[in-house]
Amino acid sequence: MSVRLAILAAVAILQTACEQHLFFEEKKEIPNGVWTYRDTLSFSFTVSDTSQLYNMYADFEHADTFPNQNIYLRLHTRFPDGQRLSKVRSFDLFDEKGESKGKCSGQRCRVRSLLQDNAYFNMAGEYVITLEQFMRSDSLPGVRAVGIYIEKTKLRRE
Repeated sequence: MSVRLAILAAVAILQTACEQHLFFEEKKEIPNGVWTYRDTLSFSFTVSDTSQLYNMYADFEHADTFPNQNIYLRLHTRFPDGQRLSKVRSFDLFDEKGESKGKCSGQRCRVRSLLQDNAYFNMAGEYVITLEQFMRSDSLPGVRAVGIYIEKTKLRRE
């Protein structure tokens, strides 16, 4: 009985430790697994501590038959003062051998890709990150969900 209790306690401690680093996480399902240009995905969160550093990730859930090695996204960030910054990024879902860069189960794969490490937010308030697929084709089959994951680091700005 004491072994079970020890295992349960260890799992609870690990789960709590992981949750302490999580700042924000949200996933959006893609209708019918086909991401079109008009299907922009917005994620909003509020920052109160401007000295905290964060690691930011994009999470992709896709079919193992996704037709491309990578996916291009146009990322827009709206700051609390209304200013907006945009950039285009490419994220590899498969390596050059065609192997998934993430974990696959059945016909579904999940890849977490770094957006930015040790990021900080200059002002307190609401931020909105909007993602739009930026491939050559309007309809991108095989993308089932996209999310944003932001974790606190142990670092702070001075």
